[in-house]
Amino acid sequence: MFKKLKKSIKKLIHGDENNGRIKWSLYGRVWREIGKPQWKWLVTGVITTVLAAGAEAYTITLVQQVVDNAFIQKSMTHIYLFGLQIIAAFGFKGAFNYAKSLIMSKAGLNASADLQKKIYRHMVKMNISKFYGDGIGKHLNYFSVQAGAVLNLVTGTLINTVQQIATLIMTLGLMVYYAPQMCAVLLFLVPAIMIPMVLIMRKRRKLSRESFGIANDVSQHLNQTLHGIKTIQAFANEDSETEKFARVLNSSMINSYKGTQAFALQSPLLELMISIGLCMALIIGGHFIVTGAISTGDFTAFLLALTAAYKPAKAITNTGNTVQHGLLAAEVLFNFLDSKPDIQDAPDARELKPGNMSVKFNHVSFEYIPGEPVLHDINLNVPAGKVCALVGPSGGGKTTMFNLIERFYEPQHGKIEINNTDIKKFTLHSLRQNIAEVSQDVFLFNGTIEDNIKYGNPNATPEQIQAAARAANAHDFIMSFPRKYKSKVGEGGALLSGGQKQRIAIARAILKDAPILLLDEATSALDTQSEKLIQSALNDLMVGRTTFVIAHRLSTILDADIICVIKDGHIVEQGTDAELVALDGEYKKLRDIQFKTDKRAHKK
Repeated sequence: MFKKLKKSIKKLIHGDENNGRIKWSLYGRVWREIGKPQWKWLVTGVITTVLAAGAEAYTITLVQQVVDNAFIQKSMTHIYLFGLQIIAAFGFKGAFNYAKSLIMSKAGLNASADLQKKIYRHMVKMNISKFYGDGIGKHLNYFSVQAGAVLNLVTGTLINTVQQIATLIMTLGLMVYYAPQMCAVLLFLVPAIMIPMVLIMRKRRKLSRESFGIANDVSQHLNQTLHGIKTIQAFANEDSETEKFARVLNSSMINSYKGTQAFALQSPLLELMISIGLCMALIIGGHFIVTGAISTGDFTAFLLALTAAYKPAKAITNTGNTVQHGLLAAEVLFNFLDSKPDIQDAPDARELKPGNMSVKFNHVSFEYIPGEPVLHDINLNVPAGKVCALVGPSGGGKTTMFNLIERFYEPQHGKIEINNTDIKKFTLHSLRQNIAEVSQDVFLFNGTIEDNIKYGNPNATPEQIQAAARAANAHDFIMSFPRKYKSKVGEGGALLSGGQKQRIAIARAILKDAPILLLDEATSALDTQSEKLIQSALNDLMVGRTTFVIAHRLSTILDADIICVIKDGHIVEQGTDAELVALDGEYKKLRDIQFKTDKRAHKK
């Protein structure tokens, strides 16, 4: 019987699995991750909070003494003395609250910085497939929604709860001290208050869990809008995108309104119970005064303590909802921090030292989505210092091969080797340090031109940066800017042209000076004159490096040591330009079509 009763109470407080049960271990995890590093600040904050609560409770005892010792005895000396004590009590309370605010602000700032650095450190190590699959907006929410709720739980809610509990305990203690017989009569109000409060907390906990998912949808839509604003306006889809956002926002509004409904019930219920308690206290207290069971001062102090207990009692019931929200946020955040990248260093991984490097695809097959292969049994051996060109229709798997070389993804079958060693046996950091890539989709950081070129080698000197820019045919246009290499590039390089961004990306790769070079349409955004200059620079850069080139302009790869024709995830042909022309197959068709088109364009 007792076991069933205990189980029922536990279910009432925590809910069932479908209602989003909070595990007790979360409390400990929140403390270890966020509270413990700031324990000195938090303990000091708790001490000042308790002292402030004590100063507030002391004013109630002063009122009792004023009524019994001053008013009834009509002693002005006592009145002056008690007046000064009241001023002192409120002065101490204000001083302690001020100290608490400063202390908790310091603890909050420290905890916020530590938590966000931890989130960022984990985020940058996650596989890129995680970001593409979950969306950027969801990950941004870890910094704002979840982190904010968890920090508020520790540095805000914790201290406020301590203060309210301390005040409540002291006021209840005063009530028992001055009128224990009245307290016994009012005990029946406790279950009448607790049961509806707990039910409302369960409802709000469920709504809080749903709100995180809705917040992710809102952030995701905003992120897509900001990154795709040019596309939205180019297709004149402003109205349709606004309607989509309105639907997402409407879900958030409905969820918030339901939460407000549940929250709004708490105050009237609590106030009703308190008003009933006051009514009973007045009636019963009046009877006790008349019979002489308690003094007028004791009764006055009891009433003041009862009314003083209302504010912390109400705050504590509201805090319960905040705690539940914070714990749900902690659960989401810790699940993210506990997640492991699918691709990480093997226990015995070793450093890949710079030097000449051969690259080999050994029966490699890959699929992004199970059951939908992108590469089929790829076999390719590129000796050190050789140039391998990948050509063929779009969507054939050329860029995927680049992603596999850099271990952004892992092949489901086969392996990729560098110097006859599986790349899984090298650390990710050392592997990627030995690879430089220039993509057709150039990304520049929102900083200066110098910062972006230097990204390839953070320790580079200004002379080395300029040399790389000259080699990439970027120096002249950089020097035409008022601030030259200190010029800002804007968000994603928005202040530069496509060709300028491309040349800065090439300079960045030149400065990195890696033994493996990946060029994905590296000259695609350049005009004909610039392309010739850049192609000359790239030809010099490729000397002595193992280079993979994705090219749609076959004229740029005619001298490649190996040309692979990729079609539907297969290498259908492989050889030099002369060898493939002699085969009279897919490559010959592509070559003839492109060169005929180029001749027509040249005549025009």
